[in-house]
Amino acid sequence: MTQRDPGTIDWQQQPIRIASDVKVWPVRETGEPIYRIEIPATHEFFRVGLPEYTFLSALDGHRTIAQACGLVTAKMGRAAPSSSQCESIARWLIDHQLAHFADAPPPRRGRSGQTSNSSESKAQSLMRWNPFWIKTPVPGAAKLLLPLSLALGFLFSTPMLVVGVLFIVAALFGLTTRWSEFLAGAASIFDPSNWAWLLLTAIGLKLVHELGHAIACHRAGGTVREAGVVWVLMTPLAYVDVSSCWRLSSRWSRIGVASAGMFVEGVVASFAIVGWVFCESEMIRWWCHHVILTAGLSTVLFNANVLMRFDGYFMLSDGMDVPNLATEANQSVRQFLRRWFLGDATWVRSHTGWRRTAVFVYGWCAVAWRVLVCVSLGIAASTMLGGAGVLLSVLGGWMWWGKPFVTWLQSTRTLWRTHPLQVCRGAGLGSLAVGMLGWMLVAMPVPSSVRVPVVVQYRPESAVRVGAEGFLVELLVNAGDQVQAGDRLAVIENRELLQRVAELGIAQQQNDIRLRKAIESREESERLILLDNRQAISDKLQTLRKQSDQLQVRAVQSGCVIAEDLLSKLNTYVNEGDVLMVVATPTDKEVLAVINQSQVEDVRQQIGEPVRLVSAGRQTFWGTLDQLQPRASDRVPNASLAATHGGPLAVRMKDESSAVSSSDDRLGEATIDAMRLLQPHFRGVLKLSATEAQRVPAGMRLEAHFGWHQAPIATRLKRWFQNALAEAAEATN
Repeated sequence: MTQRDPGTIDWQQQPIRIASDVKVWPVRETGEPIYRIEIPATHEFFRVGLPEYTFLSALDGHRTIAQACGLVTAKMGRAAPSSSQCESIARWLIDHQLAHFADAPPPRRGRSGQTSNSSESKAQSLMRWNPFWIKTPVPGAAKLLLPLSLALGFLFSTPMLVVGVLFIVAALFGLTTRWSEFLAGAASIFDPSNWAWLLLTAIGLKLVHELGHAIACHRAGGTVREAGVVWVLMTPLAYVDVSSCWRLSSRWSRIGVASAGMFVEGVVASFAIVGWVFCESEMIRWWCHHVILTAGLSTVLFNANVLMRFDGYFMLSDGMDVPNLATEANQSVRQFLRRWFLGDATWVRSHTGWRRTAVFVYGWCAVAWRVLVCVSLGIAASTMLGGAGVLLSVLGGWMWWGKPFVTWLQSTRTLWRTHPLQVCRGAGLGSLAVGMLGWMLVAMPVPSSVRVPVVVQYRPESAVRVGAEGFLVELLVNAGDQVQAGDRLAVIENRELLQRVAELGIAQQQNDIRLRKAIESREESERLILLDNRQAISDKLQTLRKQSDQLQVRAVQSGCVIAEDLLSKLNTYVNEGDVLMVVATPTDKEVLAVINQSQVEDVRQQIGEPVRLVSAGRQTFWGTLDQLQPRASDRVPNASLAATHGGPLAVRMKDESSAVSSSDDRLGEATIDAMRLLQPHFRGVLKLSATEAQRVPAGMRLEAHFGWHQAPIATRLKRWFQNALAEAAEATN
């Protein structure tokens, strides 16, 4: 067919005929008559109002546009479209291959999305290779789904839907009863060793999800045009095209088809919850946990997300009775920008009342979401794939934003010819807005509170440690007793140590006898050797006597005896350095802070400054940062800070759980020595005044507020993603 130049056509004198394969049927939206148009060959759908439908129904191939416009005016009066509007409608019909000139052959149908405009076809062809979103139809897949959908259609009968909803609710209730245990294992999603299983699980769930759409579509009276695979960041996911749901007259039927995938996925996740709660096999529970996580994340982030054109979007669109929600929202945003940047006061109001406000708000939320997704995928790709990820991010960004950018340039060039001052105004204000937005994202420091987990504990010098290993044979005090410095607290028995002291005493006496004989016989060389032996024996004997003195455990300061289940340690073997008890006064307390590496510089600036401490009950205490250790450690200084004990710090367990407790572990417990932080942390000590020390109990977890951290949004996003990957890698190792 020979293409005509639109600039040489006298549109008003052209007879136009609606294509013979176009179907039109009436529906009601927001109480008004609307006509939907379908091209069955390409499964493209359009909608027009009553004036537009009246005009296109007059295009029989014999009447010119001017004649059809006059006929419509005679029928509708003032409600009829104007002559220029009729010409615009005719152009729109020709551009979308809904009509053709009477002296030209009808349009040749190709695949969906093909138009007569070669440049537009080329742009859409390039968009198909967006690395973030590549759609690949599978030939014959839609036909294979038909018998399967007919056989499983009973799954969406009313009784089955009621049973399914009740089952999902019951499963969610069961999950809430073990919510803490479920969240404790949710961190495995960042473990790279689990990503392959998560990917396979996601692919399987997506396949079931799309199958649910196909079954519901066929049951409601629609058809599946095509099915295939969409590649999201090179990840294969299934899809089905159920655009035929536009033929359904009931919007609730369309909402049912849109929600069918999430319903089926929810039922599968509910079975996984049952398996995770009741199954004893660790392998099955691990896999069920992955199914629950994958189904939940995919539903929240994608399927139920109304800001992306997935299930949630179509449900919201039909629920609001605004079929072209995304298009009208984008138009609302464009009109707003034209008004503020170009001074264009024209505003086409497609909706009134609450729908107008809702469409406008949705448009801005969708723009913000697209920017967030684009930036997040770019950061993820560049972090995980290095230089190739950066190139992939740039390519994907151009695929997403390149076409709108080129369209904007073309419209700007057209506007420059007629209204150059508007273009200058828009360029100035736009440059200022883009510069400010870029500065806000990349350079503007955004303050956030520096919060560090802390715990109140007694000072290290108040701990009574075992000076020599042995059996604890006698306890002379009980918990709660008041003692003075130097009082005996316990007795430790170590016969081997006492035997060594006695043997060294005898050896010293024997050495003295030989020394006297050497002096009497004037054997100078032997005398010097015996003198050296005497000094060595004396030094060793002095050390052992000090250790034997430690068998009598004494209080190093006055105070109250504090110990948990002290009697259980009687007649047990204790190692040197173990904490036996604590002798302290109510003021012998300090606050131990465990500081993340990203926070240490902000905390260091607060040394010597008062720090606010907040409890879980919102009580406020005050302390002074006294010291900050120069080196980070992965050891857990206090068990109450570990996530396994209800604390905020993620930990892992050492393989060598029987390792000897070091002096750095102030409680000296074996469980602490077996724990390791996923990331090394710095430690800080805060001093408490006598008044504050008496107010706050030992062992209480608090949150310390160390001022404010200044960092831009882009830096925070990148740091968060890098930390998540680092924690996952550390957990794997």
